[in-house]
Amino acid sequence: MLLAAGFVGVVLTGLLLFPAVCAMVSPASPAEAAGAPGNASVPGAGPENGTALLSATDDERLESLIAGASIPLMELSVGQIHSLHTRDDAALRDQAVGLSSLVESLRADAAVLEVSPGSEPARSHFIAALDEFAAAGTLLYGGIPGNQSVTDDALGRIALGIASLSDALEECSRPPGESPGIAPASPGLAVASAPEFPGALQIGGRFRYDDTRGENSASLVVERVTWSHTFWTTGTKPVQYTAGPGMSYLQVALRAAHLGHKGDGVNTRIQIPAESTFTLHYAGETYRPLASPGPTTQGGSYTRVLLGRGEFLTGYLFFEVPEGLDPASAYLQTTIVGESPVWRLGGTP
Repeated sequence: MLLAAGFVGVVLTGLLLFPAVCAMVSPASPAEAAGAPGNASVPGAGPENGTALLSATDDERLESLIAGASIPLMELSVGQIHSLHTRDDAALRDQAVGLSSLVESLRADAAVLEVSPGSEPARSHFIAALDEFAAAGTLLYGGIPGNQSVTDDALGRIALGIASLSDALEECSRPPGESPGIAPASPGLAVASAPEFPGALQIGGRFRYDDTRGENSASLVVERVTWSHTFWTTGTKPVQYTAGPGMSYLQVALRAAHLGHKGDGVNTRIQIPAESTFTLHYAGETYRPLASPGPTTQGGSYTRVLLGRGEFLTGYLFFEVPEGLDPASAYLQTTIVGESPVWRLGGTP
């Protein structure tokens, strides 16, 4: 519950820090306009000073949808956490029904939008959040779970949903044209030499870690790297990703696995690191991966999940990097439970 409450604070902070996103509202449809189509009625203004009603793009509609959905999603999630704490069975069932209904409506609204590739990360995070909220609603539909592991799973889903919602809000607040793939260099500083990680793991090297309570063990392996200039998402509305001039996509295949449960605790799930925790180091520059695009023509995407006993996830991180990048001089770093493992992406040990 503390983990979920912490994510609640993160999103509420985001809502305060990103007023431009929160201020967005869906534009009125022509049927709602008081005057002729294409004109907005302005109180006290005659026809000569009417204001033209500009048609919103689907990118703007997506941002408005995410901003408008954030508060009701948060209210229902907080309500579920509170009802679990107070063991209010009836309220918990009502909130689960309300959340499932809201998620279904929001998913339909988001799916029909023809957004640009630049807005696809925000939609991907938003859909990921809806998936987690829907899973929590399903788990809590019957009221207070009799099994503590079900309660833990539901709370974990709520926490992941809130985190993905926060990521979606952050994407919406990103200035137009700013690329999330490359971290800007600090002004006034010369390009530093490539970082050295003498103890870096090699391709295929396994990093093993325990969760914060030491109840579960997991591993993370970098399996291989591949390249592409263009790829598509799969599904009913494919989206094309094309690298910029002089750039290409470096795709890093990861495998995360739950290795086992130990101790007397009832929690048998472990969270793997989010894609946003990974950093690619090369020639004094740092690069961040794209937000998970979901299933693609290159294969599945790596994304943060909770793994149960015996479960594993394989998927790609997608980095937009300069053509000619030498993997032998590139390093992938992440943060896991206070540790920072590093892999060298090419060359020999």
